[in-house]
Amino acid sequence: FCCGCIYGRFKLISSLYIKPESTIFSTFSYLYKYLARYRGRIVIGTVFILLANGIAVLNPIIVKQAIDYLATEIDINQLLIYAGLIVLVAIGQGVFRFLIRQTVIVGSRLIENDFRNDLFAHLQKMSARFFQSMPTGDIMSRMTNDLNAVRAVLGPGIMYSVNTIVTFAFVISMMLTISPKLTLAGLIPIPLMGFLVYKFGKQIHKRYQKIQAQLSKISTKAQENLSGIRIVKSYVQEDYEIMDFDRLNQEYVEKNMSFVRIFAAFHPMMSLIVGIGVILVLFTGGVQIIKNEITLGEFVAFTLYLGMLVWPSIALGWVVGIFQQGAASMERINVILDTQPDIADSADVRDIRAIKGDIHIKNLTFAYNPDVAPALTDISLDLEAGQILAVVGRTGSGKSTLINLLTRAYDPPPGTIFIDGVDIRQIPLETLRANLGAIPQETFLFSDSIRENIRFGKAEAGEEEIQMAAESAQIHDAITEFPKQYDTMLGERGINLSGGQKQRISIARAILEQPKILLLDDALSAVDTITEEKILGKMREEMKNKTCVWISHRISALQNADKIIVIDEGKIIEEGDHQSLLAFGGLYNELYEKQKLEEALDLAE
Repeated sequence: FCCGCIYGRFKLISSLYIKPESTIFSTFSYLYKYLARYRGRIVIGTVFILLANGIAVLNPIIVKQAIDYLATEIDINQLLIYAGLIVLVAIGQGVFRFLIRQTVIVGSRLIENDFRNDLFAHLQKMSARFFQSMPTGDIMSRMTNDLNAVRAVLGPGIMYSVNTIVTFAFVISMMLTISPKLTLAGLIPIPLMGFLVYKFGKQIHKRYQKIQAQLSKISTKAQENLSGIRIVKSYVQEDYEIMDFDRLNQEYVEKNMSFVRIFAAFHPMMSLIVGIGVILVLFTGGVQIIKNEITLGEFVAFTLYLGMLVWPSIALGWVVGIFQQGAASMERINVILDTQPDIADSADVRDIRAIKGDIHIKNLTFAYNPDVAPALTDISLDLEAGQILAVVGRTGSGKSTLINLLTRAYDPPPGTIFIDGVDIRQIPLETLRANLGAIPQETFLFSDSIRENIRFGKAEAGEEEIQMAAESAQIHDAITEFPKQYDTMLGERGINLSGGQKQRISIARAILEQPKILLLDDALSAVDTITEEKILGKMREEMKNKTCVWISHRISALQNADKIIVIDEGKIIEEGDHQSLLAFGGLYNELYEKQKLEEALDLAE
């Protein structure tokens, strides 16, 4: 019965707003496993609803008997018995209503917890392309506001839906036993109620979708503004940002008012229909009493039963609103859940648990989108485990793309990149990334202690290991100058550190992890040359026998690499060691001479 009620209610409400090509299964399908997981609570909650309503229908019977009894004689003791029974019924109702909330509402909170965790886990599998297409603020809005609306469907939505069905079933059955004619009079307005639910339901759904979309824009704006507050202040754009945020807020208010207007009209109309039913019952019942077709007690009992339908009838409109909002929000969440990771283990993935570090790239051509020019064209190179490869080139030449492909932030074409002789797409993602250490151009630090940031990739690392990694990255001395040293809490993205300090903490994080392959994308750009030399010396010791791919604009940092390639416009135009490339007199030599001149000018100043 419970499952039938829930399914039937979902089907009824969904038919009011789901598009013709959609079904309840496509909108709420992700919720079924959670409902099944906590079905025990829902079943027990439904039993409590049955008991609460079963007790509630006794009240009018007691009142009827009391009134009919008073019509013949007056006995104080008997009246006290009737009064006591009414009190007991009220207490029983209160107990069961409390238990309903402890089962159904608590169950909805547990489902919300599991659903949010699963949604977050799903986001962890998404590739860089997904996060480029959906702003962070929009994702946050879907994970909070939209998820809350869905939770309301699972809690109050289910509770009041089942309660409405059970109440109508029990009460109408009791009304029919008193007078089928009166029952028909009281139910005459019901078709009109269904029509209003249908018409208003679609409008509520559509307008709530617009509200949630606008809220996502506000969240995105706030997130971007706060993340880039330094830029905003440096360009003195505070007033413009305030005006733009106010504009978005005004649009949000307008969309909310549009929603409120339709919702505000809905409830009075539902109340009006209920009132019409009451008037019809009063008129018909009065006539029946005059004709002695029913007793006064029966009429009072019937009126009480009709009163018991007033709140469920009005609540029906509220429940429709909950389902409308929940469905609109679920559709927005489904956009995330329906998006499958485009970077995932392939069907022919091999059972590889460790890698040595040989890298072989063969005729690699890659474009981020089919309609744009390739970022890399016909790249081929070989790197043995333990060797250092330096990558040099102008800005925008495709160097970082190579790192993105080696980490599988983007998938390379099949048969173009091999690790230890195995196509990189056939290596399990977990194995590949567990053996890779990547330090990107833009370092990212979490709002946590320095200690936790350094051991992010190796949670079990001890204090001695953390400090040794920090010393190798030439950041230990700077950390010890902070009052709380390694327990110093960092602001968002490490905002309370300098650029060089952030880079060195990122390097310490990579050194601590001891990956088989280390990828550095201009990782020392914010560090002075003296500190750079110290870091490089330590890293050569720490990363001995580890493969290293190093991108840098400072050629001085790359002179001791085993191999150097020069990339220009996505192609390898030069390859060799430092001395041979200088002798060749190409772009490498040009960049080297230019940097020497810049360093000489800096010294002269």
